[in-house]
Amino acid sequence: MARIQGIHLLAHGDRVEAQRIALDIQQHQRLLVGTNTMYGAGAYAWYADQLPQNLQDWPQVLFEIDDDAICEIRLRDGTPRGFFRIPGTIGSYVSIHVLTFTNVW
Repeated sequence: MARIQGIHLLAHGDRVEAQRIALDIQQHQRLLVGTNTMYGAGAYAWYADQLPQNLQDWPQVLFEIDDDAICEIRLRDGTPRGFFRIPGTIGSYVSIHVLTFTNVW
């Protein structure tokens, strides 16, 4: 089992809302499983070294998680998309280990 680093984008770029969300994440070391489930229910995150340039200014949390707790998202031909899903039930939380926040405060 290896630890990987992920970046979860907060509040679709809304810094005011991101501050509220960041407090909960920091206090409880968790991410909320939202309703956007294109690749299945779970909390989505970019691999830390794969975050697209156009999203780097968005509020975000950098975290660690065990690699066996994630599902890598791939194209039909098997090509990695650069992000992953932490499976969970919509409306529940998934555990992470927060490293830092960026572009929040």
